[in-house]
Amino acid sequence: MTGTRPRSGTRAAAGGDVVDRTLGALAALCLLVIVVMLFANACLRQLADMPLPWVEEVVTGLLLWLTMFGFVLGVRRHESIAVRTFVTKLPVRVAVGVRIVTELVTAAVLLHLAWFSLQYVVDFGGDATPYLRLPRGFFTAAIPVGAAAGALTVLARLTSARAVVLREREEPAG
Repeated sequence: MTGTRPRSGTRAAAGGDVVDRTLGALAALCLLVIVVMLFANACLRQLADMPLPWVEEVVTGLLLWLTMFGFVLGVRRHESIAVRTFVTKLPVRVAVGVRIVTELVTAAVLLHLAWFSLQYVVDFGGDATPYLRLPRGFFTAAIPVGAAAGALTVLARLTSARAVVLREREEPAG
């Protein structure tokens, strides 16, 4: 499924490409750090019987950030599960209305998640992790940041709802 990104060559497309590349690079960096840490920990455990006890807490925290980077990137590229079969049979005006309503509901759910996860970070983010004594908020902040970024991306897409519906009708299903 192709995304709803602006035509290439425009300033918005160039800015969007930078954001997408940055998100992809951050996700790749998280994944690389996770793999290296788990591999090193497994080697230390097998070869020297000296596992690093703090690896699990760092890996778990980085998985939150990796998930949110990937989530926002997927939302930006509009690479999410969509059922177009029903909507493509509707008149364009109705399909645009359905698109707007679903985007607004999606944004509302994401903002709700962002708000309550921010409250969690505020309440418990100062608690220290067991081994490294890092604030838990360093890791759990990924959830409100990712949810808010996803909501803002969805809301920004509302300006092009009609163009998206028309483009989706031209694309082959699947």
